[in-house]
Amino acid sequence: MSIDSLYEGVIATLNTQGRIRSISQQIICSKNIHDKVLLVYDILEGLDAFPKILEVAKCEKVSTYYRNQGNKKFQQSDDYRAWQYYNLSLLHAPLDSECYSLALANRSAVFFSLRKWTECVKDIDNVFSRKYPLKLTDKLNKRKSMCKENLPEELVKSNSESNKILTLQDPQGPRFPCASSKLEVVFSTEMGRHVVAKCDIKVGEVLVQEEPYFMLLLKQQYLFTCHYCLSRSLNLLPCGNCCFALYCSNKCRDSAWKDYHEVECPLMATLIEMQFTKLELLAIRTVIKARNDHPDWDSLFKTIQDAEENLGSEFRGHIKINNEWVYDSKYYASIHTLASNIEKRSVSDIFQKAVTASVFLWLLTQKTKFLESDNEEEQDNISKYAAGTLLHHIMTSPTNMHGISANVETAEGNFVEEFNIASAPYAFHSLLNHSCAPNVVRCSKLGSGKMTLIALRPIKKGMQLFDNYGAHHAIDDRETRQENLKFQYKFTCLCEACINDWPTYFTMKRAGNVPGSIIKRKDTILDSDALDKLQKGDLATAERIFRPLCEIAEELEPYAPCMELADCQESIKQCLQIFGGLVPYGYSQTVDWNAAPPKV
Repeated sequence: MSIDSLYEGVIATLNTQGRIRSISQQIICSKNIHDKVLLVYDILEGLDAFPKILEVAKCEKVSTYYRNQGNKKFQQSDDYRAWQYYNLSLLHAPLDSECYSLALANRSAVFFSLRKWTECVKDIDNVFSRKYPLKLTDKLNKRKSMCKENLPEELVKSNSESNKILTLQDPQGPRFPCASSKLEVVFSTEMGRHVVAKCDIKVGEVLVQEEPYFMLLLKQQYLFTCHYCLSRSLNLLPCGNCCFALYCSNKCRDSAWKDYHEVECPLMATLIEMQFTKLELLAIRTVIKARNDHPDWDSLFKTIQDAEENLGSEFRGHIKINNEWVYDSKYYASIHTLASNIEKRSVSDIFQKAVTASVFLWLLTQKTKFLESDNEEEQDNISKYAAGTLLHHIMTSPTNMHGISANVETAEGNFVEEFNIASAPYAFHSLLNHSCAPNVVRCSKLGSGKMTLIALRPIKKGMQLFDNYGAHHAIDDRETRQENLKFQYKFTCLCEACINDWPTYFTMKRAGNVPGSIIKRKDTILDSDALDKLQKGDLATAERIFRPLCEIAEELEPYAPCMELADCQESIKQCLQIFGGLVPYGYSQTVDWNAAPPKV
C-alpha cells in the first residue's frame, strides 16, 4: 500500500462517516502542532488504517535470483544494468555466504568490461579475503593479472582550473561560515530573512559553499551511489542488516548508522514500499538525526526551546559557540527554524501531511526503540516532539530543501539533461528568495553534497541575491510560473520578470541596441564549435570560455532581457555543470526493483 492510497482510503471512509467537517474544525482549533498529529494518529488507529510493515531479510535465494538476472544482462553486453543486478545480489546476500562473494566476483567482470581496472582488482581482492568457491580462483587471478597489465592506461585528469573557479576565494565571517564576507543577512516584513550584497559582485564570483545537514539519496541511484556521502566509488558495500543501503567505505557505513540509519534500517522496506516522496523522507531523517546529534532528549528539547525563543530576533536559527552567534547547517537549530508556512496552508493540506507524520510516528513506535523512555514524563515529551516535529519538517521540506543533480549523457552523447541524485537541507541557501530572473545559480560537485552559489548576473551593493525555485521566465510564461509558485511555495512572485512580463526564450528577440563589438565577441566565443563541445561535456572548452562569458554577461546586463544574454547565461550554467562532473549515459539506464523481493 502506498501512502497516497492509504490517505485516499482514509478520506473515503471519513466522508462516508460524515466526519470531515468536525475533524477539520478540530485541526483548526488545535493550538499545538503536535496535537494535530496526535488527533490524526488516533483517527488512523481507530480506523485500523496503519499499513502492514514489510519485513525483508538477507536471503541467498533472492541474492541468487538477482545474480542470475545480472548474468543475463551481462551476456547481452548490458553492463550497467548487469552492475545494478549484481549490487542487488550483494545487498540481499548474507555477509558470510558464498552468494556475497559470487556477487562481488560477477561485479568485477562488469568492471573489467567497462575498463575499470582498479575497481575490478579491488572487488577480486575482496572475494579472496572471504569464503568463495575455489573453482573461481584461476578465473579471478587471470582477470586480476589482465587488469594490472592495463593499469598504466588509466589517466587522472587534472581539474585545477575548474576547481579554482568553484572555490570560494573571499574570507568568510564567523557568523555565517559558509558565506563570503561580501554578503549579509537582513530581515524585512515583506521579504523575511534574505541575503544582500555588501559590495558590488561580478558575474562568476563564488559567494557560498555550504555542506548540508545530511543528504538523502534518491531511489534511482541506490545501486550506484554511497548512501551517506554520495561518493561515486564503484566498490560499494552493503549495510549488514537491511537490503537497501550501499556505502563506499566502513567509515561512511558507521557514520550513517550513528546519524540515522540504525533507526531507519528496520523501516527501509516499508518506507520504499509505501512510495513516500523525497520531501517526506527528508522529514523523518531530519527528526532522527536531530535526536542523534544530541547526547540525550533533554539537550535536544533545550536546543528547540532556545531556537524558538529566537524566532523573532536577528539570531533566528543561530546557536552560541564560544559565546559567538553562529548560523550553520551542521547545527539542527538552523534547520528547525526554516519556514513551514503552516499559516498559509489549507486544512486539507495539513491533514494530508499529518497522515504522513502519523504513519512515521507509528513506524517508529512499532519497529524501533527510538521513542522509548523509562521516564513517563519524558516519554510524553518525546511523543509530542516526534509528532510535532515530523509534521513541521514535512511542511518545511517543500519550500526549503534543495536538489542535488548533474547533467547526464543522452543516447546521442550530449550532456544536456538534468539528472537528479539526492536532496538535502541547506540552511543558508534556504535564506535566498526567488526570482524568475535570478542573479545567482547553484551547482554541486558530483559525488559530494557541497553546494556552491555563484553570481549569474552583476549584483550591486545593497541588492538582494535571488535564487530560482524552478520557475524561470525563459522556460515558462508568467501565468504558469505564478500558479506553480503559489501552489508549492505559497507566495505571489513580484520579481522583475513577472512585473514586466519578460518573454520566454523562444519568444525573445535579439537586442537591437547592443554595441556591435559586444555581439562580435559573444559570437566568437560561443561559436558553433564551442556550443557543440559544451553539449559534449568538453572540460577544456568550458575552462577556456567561462571567464570571457562572465565578462560578456556583465556587459549585456543593461540590455536584459535579450537572446544574447540568455545564451551567455545558459552557457555559463553549462560550464558549471561540466565543472561539477557529468554522469555517463549508462547510469540513467536503471533497472526496475521493488522493496518486496521477488518470490523465488
